[in-house]
Amino acid sequence: MSTRRAANNIGRREHPNAPLQVMPRRLVSSRLMAAASYPRYCFANWPHHITGMQKNGVSFREYRELGEVRWLRDYDRALALAAEQGKPVLLLFQEVPGCSTCVRFGQDVLTHPLMVELIADRFVPVAIFNNHPGADAEILRRYDEPSWNNPVVRFLGPDGAELLPKLADRYDALGLHEKITAVLEMLGDDVPGYFRLLGRDLLVEYGLSKRVTYTTPCFWSGETSLAQHPAVITTDAGWVDGEEVVQVHFEPREVSRTDLDSYARAEGFSPIESGGFELDREPQFYLRKIAARHLPLTPAQRTRINLAVPYRRSLADVLSPQQSAWLADPRLQQSSGDEAYRQDIRQSWPVLVAQLGLIGKEQ
Repeated sequence: MSTRRAANNIGRREHPNAPLQVMPRRLVSSRLMAAASYPRYCFANWPHHITGMQKNGVSFREYRELGEVRWLRDYDRALALAAEQGKPVLLLFQEVPGCSTCVRFGQDVLTHPLMVELIADRFVPVAIFNNHPGADAEILRRYDEPSWNNPVVRFLGPDGAELLPKLADRYDALGLHEKITAVLEMLGDDVPGYFRLLGRDLLVEYGLSKRVTYTTPCFWSGETSLAQHPAVITTDAGWVDGEEVVQVHFEPREVSRTDLDSYARAEGFSPIESGGFELDREPQFYLRKIAARHLPLTPAQRTRINLAVPYRRSLADVLSPQQSAWLADPRLQQSSGDEAYRQDIRQSWPVLVAQLGLIGKEQ
């Protein structure tokens, strides 16, 4: 099954009140499978602070359906800022309060720190509530969007015209990542290296990568050798039955298992089929030698950094602007543990934000 076909089935439904059709568990992250069900509400039951948001400029992340993105709530203001800043508009039509699909979209797609940072840096984000009267309903009619609907994302120029077809009927981070990448490429804007790496991380997260383990004379050098293959996404040093091995995830659309095995054998490594992989106590040996070990990182980022260090390559394109700012902060080591790079970035990122703040950015 292709990446697009697999992701298209995540959290899909044909009607707002129809049950979710979830694809096989092997292709869906545990984060998506564990989402709770949330009830619908009528206008009469809405708290006053929700209807009062119509007058506010920013959503302030009060609602699970909106994730961690700092949304504008004024469509006209968003277009004006887009013209002023030379950025496209990311327009979200969202149900607030919303159904489980809407909540999942906010919590699983719009909370990944690198997704949130890219949206803030390269777009003017504005949220329109598809179940709200007044100005929201007017914008809904302008784009012929149905009310009380699943999330829809449109990408606009400063004049309000669509740049590419909208993102609809896909409620996964990979779908949004693909669409954002396409918009940036269409505009001739660079797609940051850290964001491209996020796309590869999402392939692993959604079960769309392949995994293989190789025996190595030394798993430290094994990691860096295998990471040089362009189809390899992540590497981890460990043990199988007392033997040093490296476990990798790779992109099967870029290389076959047979060809990757041939590459590994040429480097002096052999594939091993037995299970029981145990992660070493000091994975990413070279990364552990530098201050970047204190950063929140994704698995693909730490694999790239671990490769860059012994070859003295720059980390500029591997890290996001916020990660780079934290790395340059002398307080980093005291504020973050040595194992921060091994933790889930969704958990370690807010911890560091609490310690150091968002350096050089509005809180």
